[in-house]
Amino acid sequence: MERNGIEFDEDLNGVPIKSLDLILSEILAEWKTEAAELDILPGSDAHIRASAVAGQLYAAYVSGAVGVNQYLPDTATGQYLRALVKEEGITEKLATHAKGLQLEFRRDPNLTRTDVEVRIPAKSAKVITHDGVVFESTEDAVLAPNSPAAIVPYQAVVAGKNGNILAGEIIGFYAQPPAGINYVTNLDATADGSDDEDDESIRERYFEATEQEDWHGSPAWLEAEAKKIAGITSATAIKNARGEGTTDLLVTSGDGIPSQAKLDEVHTYLTDPTREPINIDLRVIAPEGIVIPIRVKAPTLTQVHAEKAYKAYLASVGGGGTVHPSRISAALINAGAPFAEVYEPAAPIVLTNTQMPLPGVVTLV
Repeated sequence: MERNGIEFDEDLNGVPIKSLDLILSEILAEWKTEAAELDILPGSDAHIRASAVAGQLYAAYVSGAVGVNQYLPDTATGQYLRALVKEEGITEKLATHAKGLQLEFRRDPNLTRTDVEVRIPAKSAKVITHDGVVFESTEDAVLAPNSPAAIVPYQAVVAGKNGNILAGEIIGFYAQPPAGINYVTNLDATADGSDDEDDESIRERYFEATEQEDWHGSPAWLEAEAKKIAGITSATAIKNARGEGTTDLLVTSGDGIPSQAKLDEVHTYLTDPTREPINIDLRVIAPEGIVIPIRVKAPTLTQVHAEKAYKAYLASVGGGGTVHPSRISAALINAGAPFAEVYEPAAPIVLTNTQMPLPGVVTLV
């Protein structure tokens, strides 16, 4: 290709550049023109010197081409995108830890006296799910004399969506159990675990911020402000949800159902009295969880793998989607089953915009 009388033979993200070979051949050709007796064959002194110069020029072309794409938020990536969006007050949201409230430790009456206190300091006992996600208690667990169990809050050791688990997914201890304790599980689901924000999410929030309505408290403003909070992955404002002058803000955390603590955090942030009042009756709500059990025939697939595949499929559906039996079947086949017949649900389940599917009991027949 030729542009402004200059020959280019590569394209980097839409920007024409010269290849290393073209630059090298042009340098050698120019030197040969100036000194016809010059040896420019590979291995010659001239060829070695020209190769070094060509390499540096090629690097400059690449750097320039990359710079063109990093100049605008439409195409910028990584640190360049994050620097550009700061002008709109947009900063990257880091990963958050999934948290739960009911981690249960039970003592083993066969290994220790039941009439003595057992104390498990916070974070001293790591526990694990069948998928290998590790959690830890966040408060001391104290089993009083003659008390068989203690329940404490807990959180994932590593931040991220993987920490969003269902009740009962914790199956044991990561290492040795505490003295006198032989059983642990989670009695509730965890919530609010999210991954580091990616480029596309940052870009989307940037354009929402630049295009939102000007007035403080508008639906677009509420949505954009809510998504500034770590862990919040979507926000939808429902104007006049409960009558004139009311707005419901539907949010998800880690692409799932947020905890009440996260809902309270969003509401507190949006109604902060140190800022301009929003002058609306605001309620921050979570999607309604719709539990969907399945009954399937999926030969060779273990219970654990079937549950994992089904959970991943429902996560891809999200709020307001449709749960298709045929896609449940496809998810199980992708997980390793030679075929999969779904008996329940027998028909697609259509969810409203305020509903989110949650995995129920997976029955393999």
